[in-house]
Amino acid sequence: MPKRTKVKTNKNKVKKETLLDKIRKFFAKMKVAKPKTTPQIMRMFFKDFNEQNTIMQLDENHYSICFEYQDISFAKANYDEQENIFLKWVEYLHSFNYNDHIQVVCAGRPVKTDDYKKDYIYNEDKFDGNEKKIANEFNTLIETTLGNKEEILKETRLIVITTKAESLKDAQDIFMQYQLRTEEKFKELKSKIRRVSVDERLKTLYNLFHTQILEDDTSTEIVELAKNHNLSVYDVLAPKDDVVLKEKNYINIGDKKFVRVLYVARLPKSITPRFYNRITTIENCNIITTLNITPTDPAKVIKMVNKKISGMKTERLEKIKKANKNNYSYEAVKDEKLEDAIRDAQNLRDALQKKKQKLFTNNVLICIQADSLEELDKTTKMIKSIGNEHLITIYNLDWQQLEGIQNCLPFGWNSLQIQRSLTSESTATNVPFNTKDLMHPNSIYHGINLVSKNPVFCDRKKLLNGNGCVLATSGAGKSFSIKVIIEQVLLRYPQDEVIVIDPQRRICTINKCF
Repeated sequence: MPKRTKVKTNKNKVKKETLLDKIRKFFAKMKVAKPKTTPQIMRMFFKDFNEQNTIMQLDENHYSICFEYQDISFAKANYDEQENIFLKWVEYLHSFNYNDHIQVVCAGRPVKTDDYKKDYIYNEDKFDGNEKKIANEFNTLIETTLGNKEEILKETRLIVITTKAESLKDAQDIFMQYQLRTEEKFKELKSKIRRVSVDERLKTLYNLFHTQILEDDTSTEIVELAKNHNLSVYDVLAPKDDVVLKEKNYINIGDKKFVRVLYVARLPKSITPRFYNRITTIENCNIITTLNITPTDPAKVIKMVNKKISGMKTERLEKIKKANKNNYSYEAVKDEKLEDAIRDAQNLRDALQKKKQKLFTNNVLICIQADSLEELDKTTKMIKSIGNEHLITIYNLDWQQLEGIQNCLPFGWNSLQIQRSLTSESTATNVPFNTKDLMHPNSIYHGINLVSKNPVFCDRKKLLNGNGCVLATSGAGKSFSIKVIIEQVLLRYPQDEVIVIDPQRRICTINKCF
């Protein structure tokens, strides 16, 4: 008998060709979407902006605005104060709806060390003789504290709000309401906020992709620079060095700068604010820590949870029936993972319905910048070690480094699929406050803040209450500290008088101590 052969009809051939065409078109689109030039990379971060209203347009219908807020004392506050701050932060998160996205960014803004020191050191040219000698000694102490690196990182804490709107006008109205709400809530927290300009946000993008910070240029306004040179903003932002994206877990910029994004993969059963505080206070490391928080639709969440509980109970019932059919007790072979999942889902439902909590999708991203690959690996290892101490697993964001940077910088993106669902209280555990730093220009140097590791420069005249008290054990250096403060007062404020009252009831007025 002749061998049978399978004949493909023309109809099947047409269908097969159509499917291949679709696949080709899909990969062709993917190829076009991949940035080939540095200006195309810059276009990934925003579509347009309104400089006057400080609003940035991310895509067709998403807009964002940015606020800078002052840090407050949380790490060393007593339990009642910490609980009060925590609850107010939860209330603030509850004020957003499921069309919004909240991004909390803690970053170090690079500033030239020499320019930074000018605000805090003494001008020795104003003094003569012993005064000049003492001013020089204080300047040496201050410069040693600030360090001798070419650049210094000035901590900045930002909140970026992204919303969905039909037009810029609609987004402007929504953001005005959010600004009033944010100002009110942060006033209760004894913190101040200010609206961040578009140009300040663009500088963060510029400084990350350039090996030289923007302050080196004659003009530091990016938008103005683009207008003066008849260029697009993307061309001004684009780095002159090559941006190499071929590596798995880092980006190389001209062999002079290395950037890596990490993400928090696993969390323990319970977590405290200590992890976030430690990550955001690592010394001598250029790190951007970003919390991406997105509210979910409460009605859909409860419906989804009920459906999941019903499905798991059905699965448990089938296992009970199977156990009874085989003449053994289900309790003896109970599926502990299934029972834990049912219990967790029921607790979540109770939290949403009875405790008036909301559900948020979250991710925590950590962007590291370093001058060498060795320094990048060293910082990465240190951050993962801190995570291990708190039973938190941190991974590299493999093959998604550019998207990770997009979601880290203060533009308001939330496009990564790496998300974790947490209730309000679990989300608010990463309280974005640590300690209040006093960095008043042209003021008196008091030492080091033991929490933030930043120097303390305080002008007590600018405080609500300028009184002070020095407490320490005998021989710890109380008298010496007061003498150092007196010397600085007479150097910084020569018109002031210093009155010293000693225990023997003798009063001495000091106009000059040199």
